[in-house]
Amino acid sequence: MSTDAGTGHAALVAWLSVLLVIPCFFLAFLVGEGTISALGYPVGTTAAPPFWAGALATFLALIAFAIPLWPTWRYGTRARAEGARTAMVPFVIVAVLVVGFVILNVVPLGQ
Repeated sequence: MSTDAGTGHAALVAWLSVLLVIPCFFLAFLVGEGTISALGYPVGTTAAPPFWAGALATFLALIAFAIPLWPTWRYGTRARAEGARTAMVPFVIVAVLVVGFVILNVVPLGQ
């Protein structure tokens, strides 16, 4: 019975990459609110910024929140190639969270 340290390492890094969702969540709000503020529009008031400014801020925030997709995919596929059967579960978890974040942020943009 031999164990490959590489399989365990890649799978561990894939799982630890899920934790990046937490700081990226806060980063997404910083980027979104910061973009609106940098464009000169008030944040947190009833006055809505123009559609293009809201769309730009939302797009940049979504990119910031999606950052954990890259390491979970990279290390998940690496661990999968090395024989870890559940190596892509971290990627699926992050993908579901990103899709939920996209829905929660894009749906109000169209209203």
